[in-house]
Amino acid sequence: MLSDIFKKKIWIISLLVFATGCAGSLKIRDINADPAKYHEKTVTVKGKVVENFSIPIISIGVAKINDGTGEIWVKPANRTLFEGQKTTVKGTFKIGLNFGSRSFGQIIVEGAGEENKK
Repeated sequence: MLSDIFKKKIWIISLLVFATGCAGSLKIRDINADPAKYHEKTVTVKGKVVENFSIPIISIGVAKINDGTGEIWVKPANRTLFEGQKTTVKGTFKIGLNFGSRSFGQIIVEGAGEENKK
């Protein structure tokens, strides 16, 4: 039989592994449900690109990603996101961003110098 101390160590290690794996990214559903809570704060989301919009002449592009709980626009820094691509985006959540005549409502803008994960 396993000792109680050994069982406790296994339980603690399992809990730490689970917590580490879950930490870091938010569900898009949570951001969309309470945008004021996240406005101008750094957030991280993971999802699949379902739409993109770009203005090649001035090298500006945005993409809409879906994580299974909702969708949100993101403006990547120094990279292009393509439909179907899985990505992680870390940046500042903003309410009410416009490019030209198109409004993107809520968007996450990656900051210069932040580490980008693909």
